[in-house]
Amino acid sequence: MKGYLQSLPGVGPLFQRDIQPAEVWAFYQHMQTRLRTKTANKADSLEMRLAAEALQRMGILDRQRFLERYATTVGRTLYLPFEVGTPKSGWDLWAQVVVCVHEHQHVVQHDEEGPSYELAYLTSTSARARYEAEAYTCNLELHFWRHGTLPAVRPIAEGLKHYGCRPEDVEVAAHTLALTSVSVRHGAVVSEATNVALEWLNSHVPHLRAKQG
Repeated sequence: MKGYLQSLPGVGPLFQRDIQPAEVWAFYQHMQTRLRTKTANKADSLEMRLAAEALQRMGILDRQRFLERYATTVGRTLYLPFEVGTPKSGWDLWAQVVVCVHEHQHVVQHDEEGPSYELAYLTSTSARARYEAEAYTCNLELHFWRHGTLPAVRPIAEGLKHYGCRPEDVEVAAHTLALTSVSVRHGAVVSEATNVALEWLNSHVPHLRAKQG
């Protein structure tokens, strides 16, 4: 809803009080420069459209849901279901910041493990859940930075069912995120992508950070 309101002609800027479109664009430039990535429009990518068809045929995820509701990273390319800095339904400006960091953590995973990362992600549901739990740690860290609170981790873990993960994978992810949230609540930032993000956020939009103490 917030993304839809931000996208409305004329009145949209009234709902853009947390971060501005130009700031989102500049943030992406920072992340892309630091982690040597690029972005592409997901709907325009033949590779992504074929992946969407395959996921639907396998009964894992609806084609349109994959193309419109999920960002996907392959190698050093982030395939996005929105134009950076342009809000739309389901993708308000802050959500675009958060998904940028989440997807760049997948780039970090790729850098750490090489081609074995992509292979494990595609072929092992337990590995996929582990990688996503690590990337969703970025979401927790950014939420704490922005609001000073943490969201419930169980719904995040349950969302991995849409990634084709098994119930036992979801349980492991929920446990991992619960343990991680303890550290985040005490101010720890364990994700490399979040550390890169906070360099820019603390410097350019410090007013968005939750008041400490």
